[in-house]
Amino acid sequence: MATEYGVIGLGIIGYGMASNLRKKLPSSHTLYVFDLNQDVIQRLINEFGHFGKIEVTSSAKELATKVRTVLSSLPAGPQVRKVYLDPDNGVIAATKDSGRLLIECSTIEIESTQELGKTIFNAGLGTFVDATVSGGMWGANAGTLSFMVGHAEPTETDLVGKRIFETLSLVGEASTITFCGGLGMGQVAKIAHNYITLANNLVATEGMAIGLKYGIDKNALFKCIREGTANSWVMGLEQPVPGLVPDAPSSNNYRRAFAPALSVKDLTIGIDAAKKVGISPTAGEAAIKAFRVVDADPRTHDLDHTSLWLHVYGNLDEWAKEHLQK
Repeated sequence: MATEYGVIGLGIIGYGMASNLRKKLPSSHTLYVFDLNQDVIQRLINEFGHFGKIEVTSSAKELATKVRTVLSSLPAGPQVRKVYLDPDNGVIAATKDSGRLLIECSTIEIESTQELGKTIFNAGLGTFVDATVSGGMWGANAGTLSFMVGHAEPTETDLVGKRIFETLSLVGEASTITFCGGLGMGQVAKIAHNYITLANNLVATEGMAIGLKYGIDKNALFKCIREGTANSWVMGLEQPVPGLVPDAPSSNNYRRAFAPALSVKDLTIGIDAAKKVGISPTAGEAAIKAFRVVDADPRTHDLDHTSLWLHVYGNLDEWAKEHLQK
C-alpha cells in the first residue's frame, strides 16, 4: 500500500489543502486528487505540479485504494454521502485497509457524520474522523487553517491521533488544531462556530449600515469598531463595506470566498441542531432569512455572501448597474 496522500474535492478549501500538501510533501511522493471539475484539477497541476507528481483519479474509490491518508472537503451532506457511500465509485467500494485514515473537513449534520464514520470503520476501510475548518479561503491558501477535530486529545499511545495531528499540521496551523472529543464533536464545534459567525455577519452589516446612513466617515466608524468591543473576524476579511479591508471580497467587487448558499446551508444545520437540544435559534433565524434573500437574488447569487451589504444598505441596483453585465 502506498503512503501517499489524496484529496477529494478541490473547492475553495480543498484546493488550498491540496496545494499545501503538494508543496510540503517530499517531491518523491505522489499527491492523488479527485474532483468532477477538470478545470480546477488542471489549474492545480499547472500551479503546483512542479513541486512533485499530481495524479488524477477517476473516482473516490480509486483514490482511496491508492492512498492511506485521505482529506475530503465537499459542499454539503449529499456530496459527502455520495463520495463515501456510493456502492460503485465511493470510498465504501475501495479495497479494505484498517490502517487508512480518512479526514473529512466538510460542514454537515452531526448525526450524518457519526453514521458515516461508523459505516466506514465497520466496513474495514479505516478510521473516519471529522476535522472541520475555520480560516476560509485565506487560511486554506496560506496553510494556516484552524481545525476542530472529532477525536480525543492524542496520548502517547494514540497513533491515529498523532497521524491526524501530523496530517493537519501540513495544511493548517498546528497551534490551532483542537481535539474536541469523539466522532462528530468537530461538527458540533463548527456548527456553533458558524452559527455565531453568520449571525454576526448580519449584525455587523446592519451596524455599519446604520452608521453610514447617518453620515459618519466609514474609516472613522471602522476604526471605532476595530478598537472597541464590537471587533470581530467579520470586521476583517469579511468586512461588508467596500474599501476598508483590501483583501476582503467587498473591496474586490464581492468576489466569492463563501457562497450565499453555503451560509443558508450552515445556518439550516445550526438552527436544526439548536431545536434538537431545546435552544430557540432567534439570531440564526434572522440571519438565514437575510441570506436567503442574497442567495435568491440573481444579482448576488454568484457573489460572496458578504454581498448581504448591498441588500441591507440599499444600493444593490446602483452597484449592479455599474458592476454586472446587462
